[in-house]
Amino acid sequence: MTFTRTSLRALAAASALLALAAGIGPAAATGNSVTVAVGESIADGSHPLTAATAHVEMETQIAVWTCQSGTVPASPVSEVQSGASVEDVLQLRGLLFQGCSWMGGTMSTALSSPAAFRVTGPATSGSSDVVQGRIENFAISGGVSICNFTVSGSVRASLNESTQKLTIDESGRSGAFKVSRVSGCLGLVQVGQAMDLRTTLQLTSPDGAINVSGS
Repeated sequence: MTFTRTSLRALAAASALLALAAGIGPAAATGNSVTVAVGESIADGSHPLTAATAHVEMETQIAVWTCQSGTVPASPVSEVQSGASVEDVLQLRGLLFQGCSWMGGTMSTALSSPAAFRVTGPATSGSSDVVQGRIENFAISGGVSICNFTVSGSVRASLNESTQKLTIDESGRSGAFKVSRVSGCLGLVQVGQAMDLRTTLQLTSPDGAINVSGS
């Protein structure tokens, strides 16, 4: 059978439509449009944000890392977005970890690209919700003398409005957060490996507490 250019284009278009129907191809960004108040104000605006954590755990099927602490620093400026139709509630532009160890050595670990917290669960106008969401475009780089790697994807997270804590709990090696680049590492870290990440960040904005509700 001979295919013309027109028929080949038609076949390609049909294949693309079938792939989309089957869920193959680029995934759409997750997140609901919500109303966000900062310090009881829902006026459109960006508010500076810092954060701190006392413990971080990361692991693949083979290796485990722990960090004694972590911070979202004042520079580069991370932000809370207030307003009536917000998708990226938090913009994290820096996340530094201290006291990270791997195989008895110190491992430098830090956020390597900006990431955004987006709400995926329900939220009311009250101030005591635990709002479920995901941190999208999350990428962490780690390194020691014999191993450098990047883990990227998205992680499950929840915002507790009462305590102003953002808990990251990407567990069960779901594959949503996995190793995307490796140099060295003696085979203990490999491209495609799923990684778990667990930590809780205490959020602070000088403009007041963060409250999320349905838009």
